[in-house]
Amino acid sequence: MGHTMVIAVPPADLARLDAYVDAHKTAETRWQAAAEQQAGLLDLRGPALRAARTRIRGERDRLREAGKHRVTRWRALAPALRAELDKRALLRDWEPIPEGAQQAGQNLGGTGPYDGAGYTARLCVTLPDALAVPLLRGVYWTNLPHLQALQAWGDQWGTDTANRRAALDEALAERAHTAAQITTTGQILRTALHHTINQPPNTPTVPAKPGT
Repeated sequence: MGHTMVIAVPPADLARLDAYVDAHKTAETRWQAAAEQQAGLLDLRGPALRAARTRIRGERDRLREAGKHRVTRWRALAPALRAELDKRALLRDWEPIPEGAQQAGQNLGGTGPYDGAGYTARLCVTLPDALAVPLLRGVYWTNLPHLQALQAWGDQWGTDTANRRAALDEALAERAHTAAQITTTGQILRTALHHTINQPPNTPTVPAKPGT
């Protein structure tokens, strides 16, 4: 299935991510050329050729799944995103988000994807369910107590500017502290992006020679 997400990022960061992916695509192309040469594809015909191609495709897919060939944006981000989800204790089974609930990452009171100057580029990435589900559900459920607290604050003090000015400084500080506890999906993805582009590309492995 997968889930497509669009988040705001600095243009330079997006360019570095795409350069990272391009480097992996180039390395995979070289890997495949070497694998085909070692398999002697030019000398094979019929079933033997088909079997060799199938074996090479299988090995290519295995290397992609293992994180050796990060030839798409989501594959590039996956290791850092998985580590960030684990660090935040989000990499677990969560109850589904209730139907009609506000979408995770678009929660009232959070800083939102446009917080901070320079987030003028858009990172569009389709995450597999193994990453998208804990990200979206985890953000929703961990944010829920803070969102409920903000709602209670709004019920007490009002949400318009005039009422906020009339609120006690202590109450405003309490609201700011609660809002700061909210995490957005964009924040988590930008953290994963930062870690990804600040490490050297994980160059795909060159296939071993037959018989080694």
